[in-house]
Amino acid sequence: MKTLRTHTARALAIGAASACASSALAQATVPFSPPVWADFGTTNIAGVAGNFLPGWTTLTGSPDLGKDLFFIPVQSLSGAPDDAALWFLKFDQSSPGFGSNESAELSLSGFTPGVQYRLDFFSTLVHSHFAFWNAQTDDLQVSIVGADVTTFSTTMMNDFVSHDSMNDWVPQSIVFTATAGVVSFRFNDAPVSVDPALAARIGVDGMRIAVVPAPGAGVLLGLGGLVVMRRRRR
Repeated sequence: MKTLRTHTARALAIGAASACASSALAQATVPFSPPVWADFGTTNIAGVAGNFLPGWTTLTGSPDLGKDLFFIPVQSLSGAPDDAALWFLKFDQSSPGFGSNESAELSLSGFTPGVQYRLDFFSTLVHSHFAFWNAQTDDLQVSIVGADVTTFSTTMMNDFVSHDSMNDWVPQSIVFTATAGVVSFRFNDAPVSVDPALAARIGVDGMRIAVVPAPGAGVLLGLGGLVVMRRRRR
C-alpha cells in the first residue's frame, strides 16, 4: 500500500512538473522587453511547423520556420548561413480543397496604455513556379488587438521573375498607441481573396519594438542642452 502511494505521489509530481514545463515552453504571451521573441535564430531545418519563439503561436495552417523550403530561398534576412525566418502561404480561404491560409500570432505584454510604440520588421515575397508560389506581387495583412491600429497592410512586395532565389527584404513599420497592457499581432490573419493559382509565399524576419518619443521631447532636450551650454559659458 505504501509502495502504491509512493508511486502515485511520484506520478502526480512528474505530471505536475511536466505541466509546468509545457506551460513554460508554450508561453503564449511574453514581455516585449527583453526581445526574446524577436530573432528566429539559425537553423538548418526547413519547414518546421509551429517551432516558434516564446510569444508566437500558430493560428491557422502550418507556418514554416526555417532558412528555406525546397532550398528556396537560399538565405534569410542577414544572409548568414542557416539564418531562419517565418514563412506564410497566403491562400484564398474561400477556395475549397486548396488548403488553409497560414497565420500566426505574436502576443506581447508590458505596454503602457496611451504610449505610442513602433513595431519594425522586414518582409519579402518569393515567386517560384517549382514550388507553386505563383504570386508576383502581394502584401501581408496584420490584425492588431490591444492598440488603436486594428489592421495593417505591408507595402506591396514584388517578384516578377521566378528565379528561385531571395528577394530584397522590405522594411515595414507599424506605429500604434497601446490601449491595453497586452498587444497581439496576427500575421496573415485575414488575407483578401486571391486566385488559388496565385498563392503567395511571404516571409517575415528582423522584428523589434521601440517607444516613439513624445512630440516636443526633442525640443525639450535641445532646450536643456542650451541651458547647460549657457551655464558653462558663465
